[in-house]
Amino acid sequence: MFLALVLLLALLGTASGQNITVNAEVEYRMKSLTSMEDTFYLRFKNTNEQEIEVLDFFITIPKSENAKIVYVKDLPSGYVKVSDIVGDDGREYTMIQVTKTLTPFEEYQLTIKRELTNPVEVLGDGVYSFKAYEFPSYFRDFGLSVERFTIKLSFPDSIFKNYNILSTSSNTKFVYKSLNRIDGLEWDYVNPPNQIHVYVSFTEVPNFYLFNIIGAGLTIVAFSALFVYTLRLEKRLKKHEVVKNPPWSGDLLAKMKEMIQRAEKEILITSPHIYYTDWLTAELQPLMSRGIKFRIITWPSYRRDVYRSVEEVQEDKKQYFTLKRFLEMFPPGSVRLNDNIHAKMLIIDEREVLITTANLSQTGLYENYEVGVYADNPDLAKRAKEFFELVWNSEDTIELNEETLNAKVAWALIMDIKSRKEVEK
Repeated sequence: MFLALVLLLALLGTASGQNITVNAEVEYRMKSLTSMEDTFYLRFKNTNEQEIEVLDFFITIPKSENAKIVYVKDLPSGYVKVSDIVGDDGREYTMIQVTKTLTPFEEYQLTIKRELTNPVEVLGDGVYSFKAYEFPSYFRDFGLSVERFTIKLSFPDSIFKNYNILSTSSNTKFVYKSLNRIDGLEWDYVNPPNQIHVYVSFTEVPNFYLFNIIGAGLTIVAFSALFVYTLRLEKRLKKHEVVKNPPWSGDLLAKMKEMIQRAEKEILITSPHIYYTDWLTAELQPLMSRGIKFRIITWPSYRRDVYRSVEEVQEDKKQYFTLKRFLEMFPPGSVRLNDNIHAKMLIIDEREVLITTANLSQTGLYENYEVGVYADNPDLAKRAKEFFELVWNSEDTIELNEETLNAKVAWALIMDIKSRKEVEK
């Protein structure tokens, strides 16, 4: 009998932060009765409103032919280390280590995805069962507060088959999709018990509802015509996409990384706020050795306010430290400053463009509800680049250097330029 996740957290190291909460979610996506993907999300948060907390722990997962790790990701990225070890019992394990300093109210997400084979038990006569065991107690034993634990199971996506649920554990929510097909089950636990056991038995049956719909000849013709039309329309619209970004989904960030990794010649970025950008420097640095050029337009390092004199200018520390890092890591002339830029764009090779509401910041990419429009369209990308060049070459756009990194110097220089322009009018 195969247990889908008998013990994912085989060994959990201590977390030094006693004010860190964790919300866990496991998604089991059944591709067939013999193959499944499971994705484990851990969302940590420092609830201490005044003190920094340190998240320092590790997970060891036994290696198995029936459960292979596809990837391990974190958000923000750069704080997880994956290695292979041999335990005292002689078995091979995958060790996932995380060390992350969490500022007050900062959140951090760890994602582990695996491929499972033979995930369900065959009970006979076309009846199958699925079981999963989860252990919130592993987190609590080491000082973490478990706020919520959610388990999701989705069945294979086929319009010709349905799944008849025979029995299931308590606290089960049924999820349906079109044509009266069951999509999956959910179990949601707030302040969960120390051990969670979910269970479902089911049969695979034909989707008789669909067969009744297409029983008539005219319906078959109409359905086929609509299907062909949809495929053609999908092909036409495939190069245009609305990228939705609910909090902590990381969808916009993932799209940006995909675009940057496809770059061959040039990357152009505009964003007023740019900070907490370890991911951006990690993506751009390797491209420099390949001769790929990039330019960035962002705000200077002073706070957005009305100042009457340079003595009143206040520094935006988050923006300052990001600009300082850019100055240290990127070629001279790569970054320019304009305190009127409000557009958020990413343009790749005059071929792809993403225009979004999100700043390149933690709140923009991780915490807010944001949206973006992506297009693999040279004409749109060219027009977006024309706008970029307009701002880049504007008289009141200044180059980032050692002097303009200083908030007061940048403010004085930009105000002088604007004053001269007013006089010229």
